[in-house]
Amino acid sequence: MFKPVLFAVLVLSAPMAFAQETLREGATVRDGEAWVTDVVVTARLPGPALWRVRKGDSEVYVLGAMPVMTKRIPWDSKRVERVIGLSNVLLTAPEAKGGLIGGARLLMDRRLPLGKTLDEVLRPDLSKRFYALADTYGLDRQKYKKLSSIWAAATLREDVYDKAGIATRDPEKTLLRFAKAQKLKTRPSGSFSVAKTLGRIDDFSAQQEAYCVAATLDEIDFAVKNALAATKAWAIGDLKAVQRLSPDSALLACLEGAPSTKAMLGQSVEQTVGAINKALETPGKSIMVLPLSALLTPGGALQQLEQQGATVTTPAL
Repeated sequence: MFKPVLFAVLVLSAPMAFAQETLREGATVRDGEAWVTDVVVTARLPGPALWRVRKGDSEVYVLGAMPVMTKRIPWDSKRVERVIGLSNVLLTAPEAKGGLIGGARLLMDRRLPLGKTLDEVLRPDLSKRFYALADTYGLDRQKYKKLSSIWAAATLREDVYDKAGIATRDPEKTLLRFAKAQKLKTRPSGSFSVAKTLGRIDDFSAQQEAYCVAATLDEIDFAVKNALAATKAWAIGDLKAVQRLSPDSALLACLEGAPSTKAMLGQSVEQTVGAINKALETPGKSIMVLPLSALLTPGGALQQLEQQGATVTTPAL
């Protein structure tokens, strides 16, 4: 049975697009296990990228998250587990808010009009690509025939990633497991409006929907090809490789009504700065999982926080 929460999960787990500008070199300015300039890795770490943001008596440890990761790839989690042991709370991704009305609209908007099928509403080239991808992973074509094009693309993305062993909510799930073992409190870092996003879909033209489907198929192809290498790079803090091997989020950009991934990245940075500043209002230590894209883009969250008076370091743990 289709679950209304699928939409929220797809949106919240969709990878944020990395900025496309060339990364520039700069002087290393971090202490401890120093390795970050503007976004450039100068040495390998025992584990993934991890920062400490400090203001007054409050500290927030930030783990940079990959948009998609190959499941069950081992990584050195000792530094992260130690941070969890020092923290008062684990802050997770924003929570989906939809209510009964939002859930009802989800069920209504996902279906094509009576008598229509996906084959008829998709351009022939997109239909061919869509079903070829489904066939490659042994997926049932009938599952998608009555779904509207954007819903079909979102569902195919989830199904292919599942078959290919790709996760979209790691390493958050891993940290939640660590937090449970150490009896650490967890809470979402904010909320996400399902209804607000659905309203944007209603106004999409056939051309916009076709763009979204094509871009989502491109994202799936890129992620399947590069997820393993990207995950291995993430595990040793190789951020340049992670940027090169991570897919743009066609689906999230479309659902937010923003064809430009730059616009989406700007919104992500703003939300990230706000989430960290809110956590800094509480004395003590906390740990967050946030998209690397929002952290590392030139002029991104870490640089903005420093400009606002926070101290950003790579903790020597």
